[in-house]
Amino acid sequence: MEQVLLYILLGLEVVLRVVLEVRERRLTQVRGGVFAVLRLVPLLNDIVPLPESRKAPAASAFVEKHEEGHKSLHHGILRSVTKIIFLIVAVWFLAAMLSRFGLTIYESVLWLHLAAIPLRMIFHLYCWNQEYEADAYAMKQLGKAKAKEAMRDLVASEIPYTKLFAVVYREHPTATLRQRRLFAK
Repeated sequence: MEQVLLYILLGLEVVLRVVLEVRERRLTQVRGGVFAVLRLVPLLNDIVPLPESRKAPAASAFVEKHEEGHKSLHHGILRSVTKIIFLIVAVWFLAAMLSRFGLTIYESVLWLHLAAIPLRMIFHLYCWNQEYEADAYAMKQLGKAKAKEAMRDLVASEIPYTKLFAVVYREHPTATLRQRRLFAK
């Protein structure tokens, strides 16, 4: 019975990812390419990179202050601790699936993949909050005019993604979301 449920959920995941990819292509008018196809395959979509920029964003005082904000707010350490906690939970989950439920390693990994989807999105939102905090730190240090200029450059250099697509695949919010959040206050 678990096997049937597992394969139904994996099929549903593929269908939902196809819908997400088609929606993204229609809304952004950006071609998906081979990576879009690879993101449809369970397990493979956990490691397929998502291109973020058309060109590298220009180095600026805002970017430096943004990175300084990450350091002073200890975001690197907090992210690492969060990843370690998720790793411990994943190992525990795999051990439980193997020993308690008697599943094969392949089935256990597939169940972990499915369970990790919502947890990954929660982690992405956590990372987004850190990005917003670092942006606010940089703006506080340099002023609103420099922040607006840097955000304009970032928006121009970034490949556009919708919020839903970004929360599924990216640890950074889109430049447009960052810009809105930074200047909404």
